[in-house]
Amino acid sequence: MDFYKSMSKTFIVLGFVFLLNLTDQEFAWGKASGPVNIEAQIDNLKPSLGDIVNYSIKILHDPDIVLRMPEYKIPEGLEKIDSGNLIPIKKKQQITQKFWLKLRVDKTGPITFPSTPVWFDTPDQNKKIIPGKIMAPEINIVVQSLLKLEGNNPSLRDIKPIIKIKTPWTYYLWRGVLILCVLALIYYIWNKWKIKSDVKPEETLVLSAEEQAIKELKILEKRDWMKSGRVRDHFFELSEIFRRYLENRYLFPAQEWTSEEIVYHFKSFSDLSDNQKLKVRSILYDSDKIKFAKANMENCYDLIEPVTQFIKENIPSQVTTEQT
Repeated sequence: MDFYKSMSKTFIVLGFVFLLNLTDQEFAWGKASGPVNIEAQIDNLKPSLGDIVNYSIKILHDPDIVLRMPEYKIPEGLEKIDSGNLIPIKKKQQITQKFWLKLRVDKTGPITFPSTPVWFDTPDQNKKIIPGKIMAPEINIVVQSLLKLEGNNPSLRDIKPIIKIKTPWTYYLWRGVLILCVLALIYYIWNKWKIKSDVKPEETLVLSAEEQAIKELKILEKRDWMKSGRVRDHFFELSEIFRRYLENRYLFPAQEWTSEEIVYHFKSFSDLSDNQKLKVRSILYDSDKIKFAKANMENCYDLIEPVTQFIKENIPSQVTTEQT
């Protein structure tokens, strides 16, 4: 009977311990009596090069304490992949909160994960919020080389240092060709711009009254309007050329005056002889007869020759000297 009683007590104790471990496996990380308890751990204290390790901080705190994210200081030899935190769990009037950090190992040898600060806000006796800080303990790991783990495995070779390769001569050749092409292009653009800037715009050739009139008469003669039946058009144009010449040569509005007014103006004009005055009168009146259909167009003769002869006879002496 006593045997059964002792066995039953033993089973009760073992069951209690089992339930305690099942419900709170990490409770032993901190003291439940304090308002904030912190623990840090890494799932693999002896990783090899290239392994992924998980660093975690577990904090047990009172419900009125608000935690902030830890300020991680990742040591050299570890590369951050991801980070986050789990949903807080409330147990026995306290809250368990876990922060995690996933890291990749890229350096062999010992690595120390420094003490990580975690800030929090907590109310005092007067319910005023004051900041606080708790430090997670540092953790040391030793990263092992795969070569050492495998022993003298001939299929594994250590990483060789970077070898500096000399630049081939073709690289400098093509680089030189490129530089020459750029210089040639710059020279071509500069030379073209220089030639263009050196070319001076042609000066506008100002013709004298005689030169302009003879030029217009030659154009009129090439049109050959007399043979094509456009007699009146021919004489209208001829009269305009002659009047324009008189206006530019003797400086009076001959294109606006009538033939009678022009003839009257030349009566007292000393620069023309009486014979030349008669030629002006004859050219003006004869052209007016054809223009206004007062004469028979079939028997009319072309006045281009008399006009040309009058212009050449009255070229100023200065212009004649320059032409010779």
